[in-house]
Amino acid sequence: MDSHLIYLLKKYNLHLQYGPSHEKGCIVRTPASFPDFLMVKEGLSDEETEKVILHEIGHAKNDPSIVGNYKYIGSAHSCSEHGANNFMVHEKIKQYVALGNEPDEANYVNIAVGLGINNFDEVREELLKYVAK
Repeated sequence: MDSHLIYLLKKYNLHLQYGPSHEKGCIVRTPASFPDFLMVKEGLSDEETEKVILHEIGHAKNDPSIVGNYKYIGSAHSCSEHGANNFMVHEKIKQYVALGNEPDEANYVNIAVGLGINNFDEVREELLKYVAK
């Protein structure tokens, strides 16, 4: 596993666990003195696993600031998913640029589709953060 992912898991006090699941990933909350479990569905490709882990870390980072019950309040669910996707997009674009790709030449629609994101503008805006002015 990538050392940056290991760093992020430690930073947000998450223990990675693989297993059978109906969902690709989720966070299982534990008592405060223990790390939460970041559960990932076994059998996913390495690329999909990385996206799921980053998305779930985004939940760990952003969800404590969201008011409302994620399961029952649509706006809380929408905010939570947006924050998790935004974190994943940020990390993947940072990785894309670090590999030497030119952000101003990137096809943000193709990148968004590859990341499973419907909000193409979110990807475009993240890429623009790396364009020299």
